[in-house]
Amino acid sequence: MHSSALTRYESSIEESKWSLSGDIFACTLAHPIPHFGTGEFTKEAGEPMKFVLHPENEKIGPGQVYIISQAPSWIPGISPETLEVMPYPGYGLTVEVGGQVAEQMLTSLDRGRHPVVAGSAWENGRESVEVALSNINFNPAYDEFRRCMASLLPVNFEQIARTAALFPNNGTELTDRIRRRLDLVAMYVEADPTIEYIYIDGHTDIIGSRRDNRELSKLRAERVTEYLLQKGIAPEKIVSRYHGERYPAADNRSIDGRERNRRVTIRLERTSNNAQSLSEPSP
Repeated sequence: MHSSALTRYESSIEESKWSLSGDIFACTLAHPIPHFGTGEFTKEAGEPMKFVLHPENEKIGPGQVYIISQAPSWIPGISPETLEVMPYPGYGLTVEVGGQVAEQMLTSLDRGRHPVVAGSAWENGRESVEVALSNINFNPAYDEFRRCMASLLPVNFEQIARTAALFPNNGTELTDRIRRRLDLVAMYVEADPTIEYIYIDGHTDIIGSRRDNRELSKLRAERVTEYLLQKGIAPEKIVSRYHGERYPAADNRSIDGRERNRRVTIRLERTSNNAQSLSEPSP
């Protein structure tokens, strides 16, 4: 970036703070930047790392922003490294990067460098703004952050709220794959006290009589229910239902469709405002 003037926002040695907040669902490492806002690294259960820069006002104007890793000023001769270039609309909106770039920013701080978000000034596009993350007091907080991340659940609510366990033709036994998924369901339900109900719905394809299919779907739902009860799920949380061939998820005229219909769906419900009738299956 070439400009006639540069404004840099960065914590002084005395001001530099890093603070951790978190639980088994998400961990956040926050760094206030005086006169600008806050930078936050967040790792949610089951999701990639992300970094979000929260401006408190319109310091960076529309255009491109650069994510740069800079060596500290007392170590001359080391060139800055550009980690990412991305469009930015301005208007005081957040700057967000995820995955590898956010990980590289953390590694940069851990190695004593300064990640910088750089762009054009809001008032004058020919002037530049740099927002730097200080590495002062970073390492103790980063150690806590890593311990927090190690305790995160392997999945989040969105990833586990709906599960389809597929069965072979006429099969009712749980496969190892189904058991592993149910283990995650049980782990999450135990950890999240807001889960009120678990809806378990047994289904079949269209092959066979309606009576046999209804019994088959009942057995499948019972197998899943029994497994979750063995894992310690409270019986009052479970609503188990069976529907035979009545609610296909796919076209029964194809092999693939019938495979998708031989299923038990497991749906987690977080609140008591159940809009769906208990007489209706989950999708």
